[in-house]
Amino acid sequence: MIVETGKNCCFHCSMPMTREDFSIEHKTPWLDSEDPKQMFFDLNNISFSHHSCNVSLARKKRSPCGSLAKYRNGCRCDECKSASAEYERSRNQNYKRRGKPWRPNARPEFVAEQA
Repeated sequence: MIVETGKNCCFHCSMPMTREDFSIEHKTPWLDSEDPKQMFFDLNNISFSHHSCNVSLARKKRSPCGSLAKYRNGCRCDECKSASAEYERSRNQNYKRRGKPWRPNARPEFVAEQA
């Protein structure tokens, strides 16, 4: 049936699906929405994907751009770079304030030799 309707491509990876590996999913997560009941039953919010693609993304909180989490997941937009740089600055200041080396795994004698 998915082949007959022309909806046999995965919503996430756009690769063809077979009857054995497809699943029904919500394009926009319904559970965290303002109106979960409406979002769950909205047919415009339904799509098909490989079961593996659907499961790998299930219930993962997607961080907004401009966050350290998004930067760590590979985003390199200006906002995410800025968030990463701000985190590194604050982390380095905390280490300096405590009198510890700026690298958490550095040996104190090694850092003292370089200074």
